[in-house]
Amino acid sequence: MKNVSDHHSIISSIISSNSSSSCSTCSTCSSSSSSSSSSSSCDNCHNNKIMNNLNNNLNNNFFYFKNKYNRNHNPICNKITIDVAVLCQEYTTIEKMCDDHIINLDEIEITKDLFQCIFYPYYENFGINKNTVCNNCSYAEYISFLPEYRTVNGKKFYLLEEIISNIESDLNISRNCFTVESLVELTNEIISIYSLCDLNCCSVLSSLTWCNILEIIKNYSIINENCDCSASSNASSSSNASSSSNASSSSNASTSSNASSSSNASSSSNASSIMPIIPICVISVIFKTPTPGVRNTIIDLITELQNYRFIK
Repeated sequence: MKNVSDHHSIISSIISSNSSSSCSTCSTCSSSSSSSSSSSSCDNCHNNKIMNNLNNNLNNNFFYFKNKYNRNHNPICNKITIDVAVLCQEYTTIEKMCDDHIINLDEIEITKDLFQCIFYPYYENFGINKNTVCNNCSYAEYISFLPEYRTVNGKKFYLLEEIISNIESDLNISRNCFTVESLVELTNEIISIYSLCDLNCCSVLSSLTWCNILEIIKNYSIINENCDCSASSNASSSSNASSSSNASSSSNASTSSNASSSSNASSSSNASSIMPIIPICVISVIFKTPTPGVRNTIIDLITELQNYRFIK
């Protein structure tokens, strides 16, 4: 209401101040002033001058109120968001293998140092040094496909039989329908593969580096330490131990002290013991054929790293 009254006062002052003013630029007014002193100005010039003064004063008054408002009111937020750039990183296309025949061999325990010696002899990149590994009989069980070393669900594994059985199921025909020449060639190819050393030397499609493997184990070890499952189980065991100790204290004081000490020891041991990560390393071997309609056969050689402890 105050602002409106101020505007009215300004308008009235402008009109009153200009009501008796004369125009010196208009020829009509100048001629009339010489002839008659009572009419000192024309109506048009008088109204134009009033409107110009009114507009100037209103503009000045608007900026006055605007600056006054900005001084008295703080901004809502003093942070601004500026989109600077947009980056993009493409990654490898993931191919589905839902239709492939996947055979998971039973796990074989191996130490971290021995695993690195066999499959990462050059430390960083995956590879097999045939001169060292293939000529050492102690490494045979870790790289072999032979049934004396490999099993599937406790049963002996036969590579040739698995591949031929998969071909029969994919083509929906019996092996008796194979030509003798193709069956003999297939048998010679597969039966001559005793271990990983018998595969083609350039058969590595992709592999992790040794540093990447260690980083993966490190990340999962940290996740395992921060897992709430172990904490909740330890908390429940400690509560059960305390309740049992309270029950025994009501019956006998001496037995309650022994029970409470044993329960405290067990609860402390449970709190401090966290199940360590056991890395399971899988080496997959893909057997593929250009025969139409026959799916790939993937053999997973699974090794379990024993006595592995991640050190921070």
